Amino acid sequence: MKLNRPLVIGLLGTALVAGLAGTALAQRDGGPQGPRGDRLQALDTDNDGALSAAELDAPKIERFAEIDANGDGAATFEEMEAYREAKAAERREKMYARLDTDGNGTVSVEEFSARGDRMFERLDADGDGAISADELEAARDARGGGRRGWRHRDGR
Repeated sequence: MKLNRPLVIGLLGTALVAGLAGTALAQRDGGPQGPRGDRLQALDTDNDGALSAAELDAPKIERFAEIDANGDGAATFEEMEAYREAKAAERREKMYARLDTDGNGTVSVEEFSARGDRMFERLDADGDGAISADELEAARDARGGGRRGWRHRDGR
């Protein structure tokens, strides 16, 4: 089945706007404020409680300007690859800094395993020192089904 790329992109954009609009309504009505609300506030540059097309386009334009290293208004493959590599390097540096909890420039086995300990504690919802199949299932469901590696590629 061949996908209609513009239609798929349009639907994804609509879903994003709908999600942000729902967050805006929840905030207006005194609902919870979380990461989505923070993003909405960041995008709503004129603070009118609504997002205009220009406000939604601004982050894309800013990102494009970062990609277009020579400022000629066009992004080459090389510029896009350099941008992607730079962002990946930033993520790796942040991850390393989170692992190096004592800030000495090296990651000890204790620091390295502590990250897994925190994950184990989150997964062990009942605190019994073991992670059951039900706890794994609940964690997978909480993360949106099979996304982000909770399920094996063949569906297990």
